[in-house]
Amino acid sequence: MTAPVSPRLAQHPTISVEFAFVCACAAPLHPPRTDDRYNDLDGDTLAAIAHRHQVVPLVVEALKRRTLSIPPALAARHDPLAPLRSAREAIRLHTLLIADGIEPIFLKGSTLAMLAYGAIQRRQFGDIDLLVRPTDARRAARLLEDAGYRTLGGAGDLSERVTRTMPLAKDIAIRHPGNRQIVELHWRMTDNLQERPVRDCDALQWVELAPGAAVPPLATDALFAYVCNHGAAHLWARLRWLADVAALLAREPDGGDRLWNAAVARRQTRAAASAILLAGRFFGTPPPPSFSAPASLRLKLLVALSRRTIEAGGGTAELARSRWRGWAEMTGKLLVASSAGDLAGWTMRLLVSASDEDAADRSRFWLALQPLHRIPKLLKRRRLRKHRIVRPTERSDMR
Repeated sequence: MTAPVSPRLAQHPTISVEFAFVCACAAPLHPPRTDDRYNDLDGDTLAAIAHRHQVVPLVVEALKRRTLSIPPALAARHDPLAPLRSAREAIRLHTLLIADGIEPIFLKGSTLAMLAYGAIQRRQFGDIDLLVRPTDARRAARLLEDAGYRTLGGAGDLSERVTRTMPLAKDIAIRHPGNRQIVELHWRMTDNLQERPVRDCDALQWVELAPGAAVPPLATDALFAYVCNHGAAHLWARLRWLADVAALLAREPDGGDRLWNAAVARRQTRAAASAILLAGRFFGTPPPPSFSAPASLRLKLLVALSRRTIEAGGGTAELARSRWRGWAEMTGKLLVASSAGDLAGWTMRLLVSASDEDAADRSRFWLALQPLHRIPKLLKRRRLRKHRIVRPTERSDMR
């Protein structure tokens, strides 16, 4: 009989049985065992934790497997058709862009669901992360605009907004007002200003989302490094990202050595090490045979802050609702940074924000002076958050 979660986690005095159950549901090697400790779960708490960490499908699947009733609060948050709708839209967008000579890459979403879990419905996701070459970004934006997509604010020429945003950020979020699908159009994967186009340095693969309909994500080793970088840069605020890492490791015949060594070669050592250490804590996932945690103060700080973020409020406290939301993510990005390009990108994100409504509509001279306006503005927001709760629908200024 397998253990429900990491033994250290199960014995921790501040970990609730509902949080332990959610961790067990997300663990690829340790599904919840049949015992009495899971018979009296509080449905509202379970739903809140599963929703906050975006692992609702895995929790619902585990409850059904154990023939337990689905709490109404959890059932209300479970939409089994949502991943299928996103996969259908991904296929449509791939066809649209390819027809105009643009070769997109799908970073996470439905392709990661297939590679990590073997089924689209098992991974909860909403956005489609679409990566194109920087030289294709403006043209891709125009095609997406013709297909009905608009900026989240709903106003302005999308292709022109992309042109103005590109020096300041790695992506732009857009939404289709009809089907409500959100797409993050990327021209870089990270904030690294020196990042080379993916097709120049990384292999791709093809994943079939429907019979006869395949789209290209990164090769699994490059995808693993990207998922680790993304999760660590956000202090692993969602268990879903750790579950992705654990699932990818579990599917490797060598126990994950290939993925770990590839992440090290891509200078994602701290990000990948934090993922492996945290997956061991929350899921009981064994580390790759050749894994050895670097003796790094930055790694220890990254893991400690990530644990606090994951466990905040018993697993129910959303980082986006805290007064530390932007600062926490900037701290994560700084701890993960491993090159001059990373640090330059971090500095750019701190001093100049592409998410400020007027930033993309100003001259370069104004942007050079923006830090004089932005830093006091950030400090003022920090003071205000001591006295109010940020709405969960607000996008982080530091995202």
